[in-house]
Amino acid sequence: MERPRSLTITAALVALQGAAAAIWGIVELIRALTGHPHNRQDAVVLGVVVLVLAVGVFAAAAGLWRMRRWAQAPTYLVQFFSIVVGMGQLTTLPFMILPLIAVGVATLVFVSLPPSREALGGI
Repeated sequence: MERPRSLTITAALVALQGAAAAIWGIVELIRALTGHPHNRQDAVVLGVVVLVLAVGVFAAAAGLWRMRRWAQAPTYLVQFFSIVVGMGQLTTLPFMILPLIAVGVATLVFVSLPPSREALGGI
């Protein structure tokens, strides 16, 4: 079966989220090691945890690209948390949070379209 366009878009959006998480994790590690955090150990742990999250998100994107059924659950979870976190922080950083929410909603729409669901083995 050929991968539908909606699933290709979904995989790209999830990979974008993985890249954003990886950049965030790297920046946190650099800030922890070169800056003056209140607690250096906690700052390093945050950077490492975010990098591990990024690896998981990249794995989900790869699974979507290869049309693997297992990739649906992590994709839905990442979008759910992106939207919930975004809505909770909307008033603090709207210029960063609005794209987070928009990508989360768009990804949910594309992964839920019938061609994507069919390519992933249905729900």
